[in-house]
Amino acid sequence: MIAAAFSRVTDRLLTADPGLVRLHTALRVALACLLTGAASIAWTVVHHQPVTLAAPGILFAMVAPLFLRDARRPAWFGTLFYLYLCACACFAAAAVLSRHPLAGDAGFLIVMFVGMLCQACGPRALGCAMLGVVCFYLGLYHPSIAHLIQALMLSALGPLMVVLVGRLLVPLRPTATFRLAIHTVTLRASRMLHAPHAANLSALNEAALSLEEQLALLGSSDAEAIRERIVEVEVAAGHAFASRPADGHNARASDDMLRHAIARLRELAHRRGARRAASIATVNGTITLPIAQRLAGLCAKLCWLPATRATTAAFLAMLIGHSLSPERWFWAVITTFVVFLGTRSRADTVYRGAQRLAGTLAGALVSVLLVAPLHDAPMLLVAAMVLCVFGWAYYILSAYAPGVFFITVLVGLVYGELGFAMRPLVELRIEEVLVGCLVSFAVAILMMPLAATRHVETRLGAVLGALREVVRLAGSGARVEAPEAAAAMRRLDRGWHDLRVALKPLQTQRVVVWNPDVELATGSLLCCLHWARVLSKPAQRDRVTGDVALNAADVSASHVESIVGRLDSLIARYNGQAAGSARSATDQHAVLAASIDVDPGKAPALAQLDGAVAQLFDRLTQPVGKARRVFNWALRGRGV
Repeated sequence: MIAAAFSRVTDRLLTADPGLVRLHTALRVALACLLTGAASIAWTVVHHQPVTLAAPGILFAMVAPLFLRDARRPAWFGTLFYLYLCACACFAAAAVLSRHPLAGDAGFLIVMFVGMLCQACGPRALGCAMLGVVCFYLGLYHPSIAHLIQALMLSALGPLMVVLVGRLLVPLRPTATFRLAIHTVTLRASRMLHAPHAANLSALNEAALSLEEQLALLGSSDAEAIRERIVEVEVAAGHAFASRPADGHNARASDDMLRHAIARLRELAHRRGARRAASIATVNGTITLPIAQRLAGLCAKLCWLPATRATTAAFLAMLIGHSLSPERWFWAVITTFVVFLGTRSRADTVYRGAQRLAGTLAGALVSVLLVAPLHDAPMLLVAAMVLCVFGWAYYILSAYAPGVFFITVLVGLVYGELGFAMRPLVELRIEEVLVGCLVSFAVAILMMPLAATRHVETRLGAVLGALREVVRLAGSGARVEAPEAAAAMRRLDRGWHDLRVALKPLQTQRVVVWNPDVELATGSLLCCLHWARVLSKPAQRDRVTGDVALNAADVSASHVESIVGRLDSLIARYNGQAAGSARSATDQHAVLAASIDVDPGKAPALAQLDGAVAQLFDRLTQPVGKARRVFNWALRGRGV
């Protein structure tokens, strides 16, 4: 009974957290913070020093493990070094500039601008940005050189405890994580047997993408075989979803095919799992690019416009926040930082701001209720703080509102233990966060050039372009290698994931009419993805001869021309191409039509994809009536 209950709990955790990556990361963060806090606070008590000297080290232990994702040991320690160097540099610079308030405020804006500028340069750059912003704020409250030196010395406990926890106590186990990721894929695929609807199919796709990330991280020698099995499971799940409205015989056949694909993936994981430790490539990126090429790639990722928007909002929030509180203005400014971090449209900004407000209000209420009962129970207080750190680390990168809730409760417990009056502090935090959100909303409306609908249409254009590339490769026949087709399909999956993320803020606004054309077409688009995935599978080399093969090739060529023609028209529409660009796309279509060489075995899949693209074309090009626009909110809950 206990084993069965434990198994069900584990399966639910795996379904929500592929590979239990977030769970292990949160556990590392909580343990590192606990050990760092215990050692550093004990030192301050013994030497009769302010307990705030322990803040930089604890903060580093709280943030750094979130961005230590390297599988190779040298890269892992390299990331740790850069994170710690950035944190110490910002902390020291702020402590030096704190004697000149205007210089300190200007320095904070510069650090924030640089952090937002480099946000898309990878986990290492994002971690440096977050640590730099928060450590700069902490440094403004350590003006004494003696306190600065002591705080920097104590902060060394942070990376030491991170190494202890991350390499010894809760180390990264690539093989175990990979097996858990495969188990997540099979669990989500099994859901299709009981509830075959679009949401479960999209969840399976997300788990497959997570497994692909593990493959890329580990560099397994049998990666291609595993990818083929993953695609086989996704195709079988798509067939199970498509055949459910059909007769019982087809549904049973599709279910049997899905069970067989799941069993084959599990078999491959168990058979090759024992050999994975020896087959993992020690260097995921053994090919070292020239320095100039690497710098050019980094410069292409710099986010100048988002950095300008965020810094403008931070400056306005700083002015208003200073008027509310000369000491807690940071809450308003950091709100603008996190609200703009990773957002690409006005709806994203409003959605993120609403999440922060909701998490702050709930966390403030809970912290007020917990401070008094826990004040005289130090062990319970420590346990509550560790639980808040764990919850923050588990949710902050995937579900922002719960992450904000836990960090707000943690801040309330810390300030309550330091002797601050909770009610004025909570009111001030809510006011500062509200100021930061309102300023962010205003800047997003005035300076955000990408409206929500245009953002969604841009993502849709990227999906259509990736779909066209898959069709182009399918039309090239034997001239295309299997890895190239698989890479094109994964780009399509990534585009679909990005489109769903772009739709998410709008789907929460059920009664706000925006653009139902795209959202109501997601079902047809999901069908297109399924048949594109079937096309990307390695072709079965069946014996097809004579007139049958010739006829199949002709029919397939006509399907390819029809699909590409419709996709080119949609791409031109959603990318806003001019007439000259549209003619260029037509010329490319003519070149493609002249070089079509389709495998006859792919003719059925091409026919199905042609029908799905035709349906998608109709739904995206036919105008939506006014009444349908007003009442489309009732249909959104049934979408993906």
